[in-house]
Amino acid sequence: MQLGTPRVGRFTYDVTTQVWKWDDEVFRIHGVEPGGLEPTTDYVLGCKHPEDRERVAQVLSQATNTGDPFSVCYRLNAEDGVERRVVLVCEGGVCDASTETPVRQLDGYYIDLTDDFAQAASDEAREAVAASAEHRATIEQAKGSLMLAYGLDADQAFAMLRWWSRNKNMKVRDIAEHLTDLSSAGELTDSSLRRTVDNLLHDAPSNAAE
Repeated sequence: MQLGTPRVGRFTYDVTTQVWKWDDEVFRIHGVEPGGLEPTTDYVLGCKHPEDRERVAQVLSQATNTGDPFSVCYRLNAEDGVERRVVLVCEGGVCDASTETPVRQLDGYYIDLTDDFAQAASDEAREAVAASAEHRATIEQAKGSLMLAYGLDADQAFAMLRWWSRNKNMKVRDIAEHLTDLSSAGELTDSSLRRTVDNLLHDAPSNAAE
């Protein structure tokens, strides 16, 4: 699934010990060789961009109290000196009412949007020139769904569309059409919009690039 540098990796966060378990891709997203350190919550928050750190800390703190799914986009100051654009997605928590910590574990994944974010503005301009008015409206509608589902701004939403486009080997407008077609059919009515959108995108058919 990865193209060039790692794009996505999974994590498990043990709330009771404050220790995170990362797969190899998450280590690399952080600019670290796999197994090169033991990621703790202090480390995870410390490598966030200072302007994003408190926002991420608040989202994480709420999730450790409720176990609810969340997603948050932020800038990561990686160990290799690269500032990356990352989406942290939590699929939900493992709860245990018999302990002092009701949520004992969070699971989810990281998405590295760095390359796609850097190219998003120029690619979106080309898409707008090449696409018909109908296609432009479809892309905007799909961006809106991603903005609601993942808490992204417009540029980040287009970067995510571009990320899925690369990983599915489909044009951005085709990914957008898949998302908006299902949305129009009433399939985005689940209370967890982010999880629903995520599932829809994962289920998008892979096509050869034209």
